[in-house]
Amino acid sequence: MSLRTEKILRSLDRAYTGPVCSVKDWDTRVIPNTIMAKLKQYGLEKTCDTENPINCDDELADQFYKAGYELALEIGMLNVDTERIIKIEEDELLDTLRHKPAEITLGSGADSVVLKARKPEDPAFPLLAASLGIVVSEELYVPIVEGIVKYRELVDVLHGPSIATVYGRQIRSGTPYETLMGRYEIELRREALWRAGRPGMANTGVAGAVTQYGHLGGAASISGPGNVTMALCPVELKTNFSVFHRIMMAINYDMRIRAGGFSYIGGYAGPPEGAALANVAVDLLIATILDSDYTSSYVYDIHLLGNCGRKALWANSVAIQAVSRNTRLIRNKIVNETGGPCTDMFMYEAAVGLMNHCVSGASKTTQPRSAGGKFTDYLTPMECWWCGEVFKSCAGMTRQQANEIAKQVLPKYEEQLKNPPKGKSVQECFDLKEMRPSPEYQKLYLDVRKELMGLGMPLDKIYNNVALPR
Repeated sequence: MSLRTEKILRSLDRAYTGPVCSVKDWDTRVIPNTIMAKLKQYGLEKTCDTENPINCDDELADQFYKAGYELALEIGMLNVDTERIIKIEEDELLDTLRHKPAEITLGSGADSVVLKARKPEDPAFPLLAASLGIVVSEELYVPIVEGIVKYRELVDVLHGPSIATVYGRQIRSGTPYETLMGRYEIELRREALWRAGRPGMANTGVAGAVTQYGHLGGAASISGPGNVTMALCPVELKTNFSVFHRIMMAINYDMRIRAGGFSYIGGYAGPPEGAALANVAVDLLIATILDSDYTSSYVYDIHLLGNCGRKALWANSVAIQAVSRNTRLIRNKIVNETGGPCTDMFMYEAAVGLMNHCVSGASKTTQPRSAGGKFTDYLTPMECWWCGEVFKSCAGMTRQQANEIAKQVLPKYEEQLKNPPKGKSVQECFDLKEMRPSPEYQKLYLDVRKELMGLGMPLDKIYNNVALPR
């Protein structure tokens, strides 16, 4: 038995033997009470600074780490299927932090990339996976993915959109349609990667899988250590057997494990400070309980259905910096844009959110979530290229520089956060045959890019090496 199998079985055993706690009690008593007590203990209440949305205070980040570390040990994670708490001991957490590799290789051959732990203001380029599971029409899937992965310098890993139908049939989660979709999505991805000349590019899970059935359906087609399974935990600080199914799938097929858990501002964790604290704890717990190769956790503002507002920017900056400064854990962090394709709002949201994550020490991101991921076919390769350009170009910037830029860009879109523009579908603003944005979208890109460079964002780092539309 491998060490990984032993660790996962130990966690699974605790899902049956740990302390009993109902989901209702966990959500309404344990989470809010424990988080608020920990914030008070460490003097972290009301530390959110919306006037400075990117944290530049190392001491504050370190205090959040200490509090999050204690929270992880004190609270553990609730398995919702057995209503038992999976607790960890401090020696287990320390062992995780001591022995997790600081870098891993994804993909194969000429398409392989190295994913590394990063510190705040790190000059090393982070990686970008695209896209973020936005639903697209079955007949558009291959050309859209081919366009997404066109530029090696911008997109490193294929997460991929979701398909709306499988052989023309509606996909119903938890049914055989989803199981069939798992394999079908991978087949479409392979065709797109072959067309783009990137057959060895790493794949992350099955984007359209709502339950474990879709992941299990596609597992055999993406087996091997170059590819990644994806397991997303319920909010807040919870797990379930669907997650464990995906972890076991990774063990059975020798895949990397990417596991994530979100924290909601306005949810059970409460204010921005509570969500940031919970996010620190969930990174530590997932790495230990689920033995993830890297985590994919972030803070989300439930009131805005995204995380590009001031509170979520600040909470994400603090949470990312807390773990980046004090561990060598590799982490994928996600920006949830709400403006749609071919809108300046999307361009600004992505720019501020990704700059924030990059300078705070994120290792990787999965992008974009244009139009909040709410509409079919509201995804084009252009958003993916823009996200890659911004995320990588910001490597090496100081947090102070990024904060000053963020303060100037936020007023350009924040009044629209509660009613974001839908934008245009791929058919309306991108030519999939020529793999070019429409003239309108191209002009928007160049105008916003020039504006941001004028504010100090060093976008020429990547642009000069890539033949993007001009």
